[in-house]
Amino acid sequence: MKKMGLFGGSFDPIHSGHLAMAQRFMQRLELDGVLLMPTCVPPHKIRERMAAASHRLAMCRLAVGECDGLTVSDMELTREGASFTVETLEELHRRYPDTEWYLFTGADMFCTLRTWYRFEDIARLAVLCTIPREGTDTAQLLAYAEALTADGIRCYVDPQPVQPISSTEIRRRVTAGEPLDGLVPAAVAQYIELHGLYREDGAMDTRTKDQQFTQIIRARLGDYRYHHSLCVAEEARRLAERYGADPQKAYTAGLLHDIMKDTAPKTQLQILSDFGILLDEVEQQSKTLWHARSGAVFLRHILGVTDEDILQAVRYHTTGRAGMSLLEKVLFVADFTSADRDYEDVDVIRCLADEALDSAIQYGIDYTIRDLLEQGRPIHPNTLAAYNDIVLSEQNGGQTNEQ
Repeated sequence: MKKMGLFGGSFDPIHSGHLAMAQRFMQRLELDGVLLMPTCVPPHKIRERMAAASHRLAMCRLAVGECDGLTVSDMELTREGASFTVETLEELHRRYPDTEWYLFTGADMFCTLRTWYRFEDIARLAVLCTIPREGTDTAQLLAYAEALTADGIRCYVDPQPVQPISSTEIRRRVTAGEPLDGLVPAAVAQYIELHGLYREDGAMDTRTKDQQFTQIIRARLGDYRYHHSLCVAEEARRLAERYGADPQKAYTAGLLHDIMKDTAPKTQLQILSDFGILLDEVEQQSKTLWHARSGAVFLRHILGVTDEDILQAVRYHTTGRAGMSLLEKVLFVADFTSADRDYEDVDVIRCLADEALDSAIQYGIDYTIRDLLEQGRPIHPNTLAAYNDIVLSEQNGGQTNEQ
């Protein structure tokens, strides 16, 4: 069997740290070579505007020109769409059945591997490898690797850090007109200069970001849940426009609210544990509540969503809570009234939603509580608090969050 490394990433741009990592693993693991593979759309994080795929591919090819054993593949770029590692590994196994694969990840991504799409299959298809960067807790990586090994997963952690170089810093330097000496191979620096890459620090617009989110949920959700998420996004935008919330934020929250809904319960629990989230007693007994908590964690720590309004809306879209923000209310109601919903009383709550959000929330919570009581299931304290908050607000003369 041949032994090959797979090193995927946006490589925007590829830098000397990437090359040092690839060469270190090739030496330590006695690999026959390393395949560098630029991604089309990163599936585990939202990237601001990237250089064109053709530029990133060209820079990778220039970078490995004088590095023995390193080659570049355009497999994920020609496949287009979100670049899922498991699909790449499956294709590599089909093409090269006599090869054992070693998957390289950065230290930050290694500790989130269990959140990756079809992680169990990834672990079956490759040995998982990482290396600390300066400032990274090597002990944390080793502990995580030990936990993976205990589950029968093959992994390797090189204890020696690599150069502390980041593509983000390189892009900043180019924008600021600062030199790239020692950070990228000379040929890559010349290519960046020749093509005028990274000279403008333009942030990706929200519609482009939502396109990335849509591709990500399409791969993580089944057909039913994916369609539901699109319907909730549209309904959330409509309600936001009616009640004065941010329509774009509402649409994004609707897209993402069920991102972990079709993820295995064991994986959801692992994600929560990895980031120090403890379920309360009711949540422990109610698996249907887990996806809201794990979803908010996944968005914050894996996809890099930083908007607290969106994160809180996702976090509380199943239970509600006292003192919900306007965006939280919009998403809560949109989840009840989206076009795909066909349960009994849905038309009633849709009519209420067009009259007043709080009335729709009260009716929706009442409907939920009755359903839980009939099934003999526990009611989360946040749901009761949300109901009381709405009722007391009405008794005190106003739905203040909608005015």
